[in-house]
Amino acid sequence: MVDRRRKFWARSACLLGASAAAGAGLALAMHHPLAPFAVSACFVLWGALVAWRPGVWLFVLPAALPLLNFAPWTGWITVEEFDLLCLGVISGGYARMGLSIMAAPDEPGEAPARGRVFTTAAVVFAVASAAACVRGMSLANEAVFSLFQGYADPLNAWRVFKSVAFAASLWPLLRREVQSDPDTSVRHLGWGMVAGLGVVSLAVLWERVAYPGLWDFSTRYRTTALFWEMHVGGAAIDAYLTLATPFVVWALWITRTPLRWAVLAALTLLTGYACLTTFSRGVYGAVLGSLLLLIVLLRWRSPPLLRIRWRTVAGLALTLALALEVAAVLGLGSYMRERIGSSDQDLDSRRQHWHHGLGLMHGPADWLLGIGAGRLPASYAREVPRREFPGDIQFIGPGGPQDAAFVRVLGPRTRSDIDGLFALTQRVALGAVGPHRVAFDVRAAVNTDVYLSLCELHLLYPRRCQSAWIRVSPTASEWRRAVAVLRGPSLDRGSAWAPRQGVFSVSIFDAGRQVDIRNPSLVGLSRMELLANRDFAQGMARWFPSAQGYYVPWHIDSLWLEVLIERGLFAVVAFAVCMAWAVWCLVSAIMRRDQVAPLMAPFLAASLCGGLCIGLISSVMDVPRVALLLMLLAIFSVEISAAPRHRFAERAFAD
Repeated sequence: MVDRRRKFWARSACLLGASAAAGAGLALAMHHPLAPFAVSACFVLWGALVAWRPGVWLFVLPAALPLLNFAPWTGWITVEEFDLLCLGVISGGYARMGLSIMAAPDEPGEAPARGRVFTTAAVVFAVASAAACVRGMSLANEAVFSLFQGYADPLNAWRVFKSVAFAASLWPLLRREVQSDPDTSVRHLGWGMVAGLGVVSLAVLWERVAYPGLWDFSTRYRTTALFWEMHVGGAAIDAYLTLATPFVVWALWITRTPLRWAVLAALTLLTGYACLTTFSRGVYGAVLGSLLLLIVLLRWRSPPLLRIRWRTVAGLALTLALALEVAAVLGLGSYMRERIGSSDQDLDSRRQHWHHGLGLMHGPADWLLGIGAGRLPASYAREVPRREFPGDIQFIGPGGPQDAAFVRVLGPRTRSDIDGLFALTQRVALGAVGPHRVAFDVRAAVNTDVYLSLCELHLLYPRRCQSAWIRVSPTASEWRRAVAVLRGPSLDRGSAWAPRQGVFSVSIFDAGRQVDIRNPSLVGLSRMELLANRDFAQGMARWFPSAQGYYVPWHIDSLWLEVLIERGLFAVVAFAVCMAWAVWCLVSAIMRRDQVAPLMAPFLAASLCGGLCIGLISSVMDVPRVALLLMLLAIFSVEISAAPRHRFAERAFAD
């Protein structure tokens, strides 16, 4: 009777969670700026697929992680399409769990000791993060919530916290899959990571071909792939590549068919190219360190060796190709040599940056509980002298029948050396060969210089631009029509298989100035309008703020410090315990030399250690997709280490 009552409440909780996730997902999908009905239909179908085939999400989620963010087109910053993917998993997974829980056999109610330690630390971290989220929202200046809010607004607290909420919600579903079939769970997650790494590698290949050139290693250009969170700098691609690279080695290790091995070898070369073209010393060190650790763990584990001659020859050839790739990037270009030469200066700047970040905590409450999730950028820009934002974008809704919506573009508060480095942008098609004409309604309180440009641009580094300056005279509350012709070289859309994107931008080149803009227009020789949502009737849909060359206020450049500053001492200690315990569970399984233990254990350990190492000099938690991946890998490591040994398949290698 007691078991039946417990199952009833568990079933009710599962169905309630599924309903809440489905409702939140549908509400978010229906507000999608580009295709609300299509996105809503996809969300419903995805939730139904997870309910029908629950194990599929372990492959799809890591595979789609690098792709499902279309921020430059939607204008969303605090939410993204990847949130819909997670909500679909939660709704479908919990619906299936709730409907089947009454028929499930009774399971032991007490977790193993190793699981209790990790669970306790994870609960402390989640509670501290939730408290920081509430505090971050309450401390924000604005009380109005919008899906288009930025980094100084209340919903930035949710943006930073949501990875914890999703990880906590996905944990029971992940545990259920591991307990049901750990071998299949390992394969789904592993191949999902490999597929996601393939998406990133191909995106990097396209980006390099379309913009700086495949073999240009001297231009100051660092690849960003599809991590649009880097529109204000950061290390999203750095952290992702460090976490994902060991999985392509895992795929090579378990594969014994020549064709599949050759495809994976090509992906390995592309992954190496992606890592190298980040020109990040942290990526180089963390990836190399994780691979060296992997070699040690594999030798320690002593797995069965494949006695296939072609693998030995192919492995040597792949190693030689990777060595040549490294030599080409470091030897044929000067950019990385310049970065290595400035390492001491960069380290001193980073230490000063960390010191300023710690100065944001003003008392015991801040040290124990943090200043609030998502509050670091705004607090840093406000409190640290000479470290302000280079600009800001504010959407002003319609105030009456005669007052349409408009956007306010602001320059930096005081620093004239960083003006023009923050812009309102929109993606446009590159078509017309000749100059483009820009027109818009504008008003300003004082003389203000407005800079307009249309560039061949992926995210941070323009290739070629057409531009114009407009001096806006004081107009008080009166709107005036401004017109300018963009001058500069002809813009090229590139080849069909590596097309370039056009980005129109508006920025302010005066410190302490601002202008109001409405009804912008951009036309080429064809007289076809290139801008969408010109009247801002859809809010900031299609419009995307972006910085260039100056990213100091947005990131503290340390995973550990960002957790400490925003979430407090309890959170950072709990997070450290979780990560250390996850790695120890894997290492202890390897040390036991149990041949039916998960073969992925060394690769998971290398991935986590690499991610934590890159976190020493890079922010991670402010990139929700990557932060969720880090936490899920830690949870998966603990769960797979606790899975019964007899549940793993006897064979160690793929067909």
